[in-house]
Amino acid sequence: MKKRLLAAAAAMLAVSFAHAQTDGPASPKREMRGVWISTHLSLDWPNRTQTPAQQQAALRAILDHNKATGMNAAFFQVRSQSDAMYPSPYEPWSYYLTNQQGSAPNPLWDPLQFAIGETRARGMEFHAWINPYRAVATVANESNPAQYASNHVSKTHPDWLLTVGTVKILNPGLPQVRDHVVNVIMDIVSRYDVDGIHFDDYFYPSGAILDDAAYNADPRGFPATTAGRADWRRDNIDMLIKRVNDEIRAAKPWVKFGVSPSGIYRSSTDPDIGSPTSAGASQHYSAMFADTRKWIREGWVDYLAPQVYWYIGQAGSDYGLLVPWWNDNAYERHMYIGLADYKMNTAGWTDPQQINRQIALNRASANVGGQIHFRHAFLQADPLGYRTSLKNATYARPALLPLMAWKDAATPGAPGQLMASVGENDAVQLAWGPAPESNDEFEKTRSYAIYRSAQRDIDVDAPGVLLAVSDGASGAFIDAGVAPGQYHYYAVTAVNRLGAESPRTNVVSNDFVAPTVRTRDVALRLAGGMASITAADIDGGSSDNWGVESLAASRTTFSCADIGAHKVALAVTDKGGNVASAQATVRIEGHVPQPKIALLRRLGEQTGHPASTITLGYGTQSVVLSASDIAGASTFTWSSAAGLSTSSGATTTFTATTAGSFAITAQAASPEACFAQATGMVKVIDARCGNGGKVLVCQKTSTQVCVAPNAVPAHVKNGGTVGMCGA
Repeated sequence: MKKRLLAAAAAMLAVSFAHAQTDGPASPKREMRGVWISTHLSLDWPNRTQTPAQQQAALRAILDHNKATGMNAAFFQVRSQSDAMYPSPYEPWSYYLTNQQGSAPNPLWDPLQFAIGETRARGMEFHAWINPYRAVATVANESNPAQYASNHVSKTHPDWLLTVGTVKILNPGLPQVRDHVVNVIMDIVSRYDVDGIHFDDYFYPSGAILDDAAYNADPRGFPATTAGRADWRRDNIDMLIKRVNDEIRAAKPWVKFGVSPSGIYRSSTDPDIGSPTSAGASQHYSAMFADTRKWIREGWVDYLAPQVYWYIGQAGSDYGLLVPWWNDNAYERHMYIGLADYKMNTAGWTDPQQINRQIALNRASANVGGQIHFRHAFLQADPLGYRTSLKNATYARPALLPLMAWKDAATPGAPGQLMASVGENDAVQLAWGPAPESNDEFEKTRSYAIYRSAQRDIDVDAPGVLLAVSDGASGAFIDAGVAPGQYHYYAVTAVNRLGAESPRTNVVSNDFVAPTVRTRDVALRLAGGMASITAADIDGGSSDNWGVESLAASRTTFSCADIGAHKVALAVTDKGGNVASAQATVRIEGHVPQPKIALLRRLGEQTGHPASTITLGYGTQSVVLSASDIAGASTFTWSSAAGLSTSSGATTTFTATTAGSFAITAQAASPEACFAQATGMVKVIDARCGNGGKVLVCQKTSTQVCVAPNAVPAHVKNGGTVGMCGA
């Protein structure tokens, strides 16, 4: 499987190179961009003859340069040969700081604390770089008291040291050495707010290793064979790596721990054993007894940064083959690649784009999260203009550090309301409220990420959308890179020390001008009793300097009740979220029916009651109702009351069967399907009494009599009414 992955990565390489030489690969949102700052031999810093103030100024300049290049992490060497660039209770002040090992700076200052503060002030992560075993870099200089003080380990514990060639190292096989190294490291972790502890590749150096005494004192079951002794040495280093990891996690679980071994683990045609390099290449598994793949597989380190110091296509050790192998052996931890900036403009390194091409391959490798450059002085020198290319192209966009989800999943709280305003020269001024404070180290805000996009719905994970990362937890940013007539959307997230982000703020833009709203009047004819408009129907050509995003009408539907003129507001929202409105007149045309009902008077018997009253037992037992409409409607629908002769037409007959009051309704419709109703009331009185069809009459004196039907007219003529009194 890994062989296929290697082949695929090699095939992808050519595409990545072509891309890098044009516009370059898309800048990832998350990427380690580190720089090694070497203090050994004062390679990068400090000048031991300078005053503390001069040294501080020089370190600030280095960090400024790294920040300007686009870097986001500094790997600062604080212990190069069992010495210290800080006040240590275990080891002497470095010779390279004061020109006299063991002599404190005058005036006294703490370079480690200073470096942490200055690095953080520039929004970069700080890793304390430590050589775990090297004690004397050059044996010939050991007798020089300026370089090796009386309290140096070479003087206090010569029994702890192994001489290998011209170097002396702390013997990894001694338990007291492991204790000492762990004490040194945990002193740094406990007293300083470092982001990481970083080991370089100085384990067992090449050469004859005379460690029989240490082996004999503690063989731990490893056989006294060549292979057994090699495994024992690897186990010595394994114990230190695991213990350092465990103690850091117990003390400060957010502190990262990583190692930058040499670039070749083992050479093999089998990718499950090693990488496709020549057999003669130095392999740290066998030459330095460092089983780095075990460390990352077991989770004893948070990252590896193998120093792949060969160019692409180099015979025997090809960057284009080594990086895919490391990519396939990340074991869900981070893999960064150490880059050989120091080789630029040397044999095989005359391509100005070599470093850019290597970064392109890193970015095309799914498990490679970035790179660390060796070292600052070569970035400063800028051979072949490669640093300029990094600054202006490859690292032109900022990057957050890759997430280490295995450490903690906590995130900061979201920042407060984001606001935008225009500043000098049309710069966009952003301001936001601080994220909530927290006592949880993982929820504390370290910085803010500022995003800029052409889309309102900002995808904060899209390449190229991250505009800037604040240098601290300040709540303001000025985007001075906006040309006249350019408009963008902005959002902000809070970022913790591990690079985890809060939810984003609200989205704002740099379009501060409200749109111009123009309307037009419209007339609508009802159809089916309804009429409707869209916002576009009343838009008379609204405009905006960036563009209209949406139109909204305050009302869009109308019915028969709305016949006439109405004011409708048109609200226009531009792409910047600004809103303005104006009114239009919408006229609804149609006819509203106005029906009425007439009851036809009966001819014949008089009852003393209105024509709308029926008296059961006397006279006509029905009434004719007639509907008409002054608006011109000719079709009516009658209510379906019992006793009606028809439910349609202009007239209907109501025949009484029981006493009571009856509402008879006629509904008319206009051609536009508008409807209106009129109601007529019919009262039915029961006037039957006695036997033989007699009729009850209420005389004028309010006396009730039961009379024959032929006697009723006389009573009515004299002022009586048919039916009981009060009916």
